[in-house]
Amino acid sequence: MNKFKITIDGTDFEVTVNVTDHNKANVEVNGIAYDVRYETKNTVAPVTRKTTAPAAPQVHVSAPSAAPSGKSSVKAPLPGTISSINVKVGDQVKRGDTLIVMEAMKMENNIMANKDGQIKAIHVTAGQSVAQDDALIDLV
Repeated sequence: MNKFKITIDGTDFEVTVNVTDHNKANVEVNGIAYDVRYETKNTVAPVTRKTTAPAAPQVHVSAPSAAPSGKSSVKAPLPGTISSINVKVGDQVKRGDTLIVMEAMKMENNIMANKDGQIKAIHVTAGQSVAQDDALIDLV
């Protein structure tokens, strides 16, 4: 059994891998167990899930280079529908705070702050459809 702590886009994951056969393993990611079959040493393909579905994926949005005013826009990473807006104009937020929950491809995606700052403007409403790269929120 091998235990790993990995970081992807700033998010930490606790991973345990237990090889059970020459091409099968039990893998646990942040407490969620999977039975997997692997084809090569570097490729793992999920076969079945033992537990409930994981929490909504965390989508990290990078801001374009900041304008001289320090304003940056959080943009939609993919087309979808705004499910909820968790902030209002004037709120102080920290990098990684969930600003908006957006449904895309039948999954809820948390759109998070890309920096510490204050909400300057909100360009969307709950239920609104957005295209990829549409501005959702302005931070200063």
